[in-house]
Amino acid sequence: MKKRLLVGLGTGIFALCLTGMANAAPIDLSSWSQWGPANNGNWQVSADHTNVLQTINGNPTYFVSSVDYSNTIFNGSFGVETTGDDDFIGFIFGATDSNNFFLFDWKQNTQTWSGTGEEGFTLSRVHGTDVNFWDHSGTDIDVLDTDYGSTKGWADNTSYDFTLDYTTSGISIAIDGANIFALSGMSNNPDGKFGFYNYSQSYVRYQGFEQNPSSVPEPATMLLFGSGLVGLVGFRRRKSNK
Repeated sequence: MKKRLLVGLGTGIFALCLTGMANAAPIDLSSWSQWGPANNGNWQVSADHTNVLQTINGNPTYFVSSVDYSNTIFNGSFGVETTGDDDFIGFIFGATDSNNFFLFDWKQNTQTWSGTGEEGFTLSRVHGTDVNFWDHSGTDIDVLDTDYGSTKGWADNTSYDFTLDYTTSGISIAIDGANIFALSGMSNNPDGKFGFYNYSQSYVRYQGFEQNPSSVPEPATMLLFGSGLVGLVGFRRRKSNK
């Protein structure tokens, strides 16, 4: 009986893993929409709805999902298809509206314009309208982490693999498999929309994005699994007492 119990337990764990894998789904961009003034961006979705090209060099523009996400891993690729500029590309997530979201952005070169835009990566939380996106200053933006340097910028005509693991308590971001940011111990990160971000940068393509359950199990999943374990243990005890 003990052997059957252990086999059943192992099968349950395997089934949970398979359930997570089965939930992987490509993202259909046909239901996404642009945030911000129309003349800030031009997001052209491909015929198969799997990639989008933004063609305008303008003020901050966003292309955003129609549904909210949390405890989700996003994977896909993005890159700049021109040699004509060196500004900001990136992503927003946990977006509850157009003034409240997490922002990950990446600049090719350091440049002084409206403040100094640093070459490299910035992770911020936006919570209002008093924001200078160029130098990440203002009363309504909190810079959570940075990774700047003279070799940190993106390259022209290069596609990069992007991974975001966004949970209620953490944020992990990687480019081409290399970790950029890993924040843990956060509190109540909200469900929110996921989207693409450009600022003063044209001809940026985002493609092949998929969503998967996060590597951190949700509480409901753990409760269900725990209930199963309790049931198995109780069954074992009843059999032993007979």
